[in-house]
Amino acid sequence: MQKHRNKNEYYEVFSKNQKQLVKYKRNFYGFRGNEIDDLSKIKIVFVGGSTGNERFLNEKDTIVGRLNYLLYKNSYKSKIYNASIDGKTTQGYINDFKFWFSKLKGFNPDVFIFYTGINDSVLNQPLKHDELYSNKKYFQIKDYIVNNSITIELLKKIQDKYFIKIKLEYDLTKNSNQLYSKNYSYFNYNKAIKNYNLQNLKNKHSYLKLRFEKRLNDLLPYIYNYNSIPIFITQVRYDGLMDEQLFLVNELLKEFCKKNNIYIIKLDEIYNTNKKDFYDSIHTTAQGSDSISKIMYDELLKINKNKKIIF
Repeated sequence: MQKHRNKNEYYEVFSKNQKQLVKYKRNFYGFRGNEIDDLSKIKIVFVGGSTGNERFLNEKDTIVGRLNYLLYKNSYKSKIYNASIDGKTTQGYINDFKFWFSKLKGFNPDVFIFYTGINDSVLNQPLKHDELYSNKKYFQIKDYIVNNSITIELLKKIQDKYFIKIKLEYDLTKNSNQLYSKNYSYFNYNKAIKNYNLQNLKNKHSYLKLRFEKRLNDLLPYIYNYNSIPIFITQVRYDGLMDEQLFLVNELLKEFCKKNNIYIIKLDEIYNTNKKDFYDSIHTTAQGSDSISKIMYDELLKINKNKKIIF
């Protein structure tokens, strides 16, 4: 978590043929956004990978930012805190509880929202990607120094305050134009459910199925240890559910939630594309994040109406 704390980065982003400066900030405790004076105030946490982190969008334009705007606009006092970090799978969520959340004094959220699916759809990759530590002694010593040095922490703060640099130029418009060609079509849930045989996919991707289900089961005790309520949200790509492994992961997640009586927002069954909602195959533009946040908000209100657990 060391490299995800006290972060102030700026990206020069081209979108809709306009250039804008995007500020990416993570606070002292590692959450995206401004500093938090009291961790006990955190009641709702949003956990995901890069599709939840959205580092190339200003915070107000992200899914979490738009959700918080809708809450504020409709006179809800609740705020959602963004714990998403690029690359995280459900194993990353487990590691959050083991190595991050457990170190936060006073941290005891009522609700954890997990925006999951895309990163877990590649769980047929080798187990080496789950390793937390390098086997090389040099890197172990380096990590220890970085994680425990007050001097390095101070130098980082000085650098962020007085030596700000634009980290990257990123052209969202170019990528988006490549995605939405003349032959583009959206493979929605109705098409997917007719096209795929779920049992065949389970057999074909049995290793992925085994790993994903195990991770979900391993995650639950950590959530319940906080006496918190989990809410899972399925995902889509720019082309919907053209990726059969994402379709499978979404369906496995639904089965898991049904079996364990857990709330789930089936975004993959609700969302229908608007062109330019994605700037690459998995990441949403400000327009796409706004569209998805509205679906999430409506579904969260339905959950809240049934049982006053969120707002």
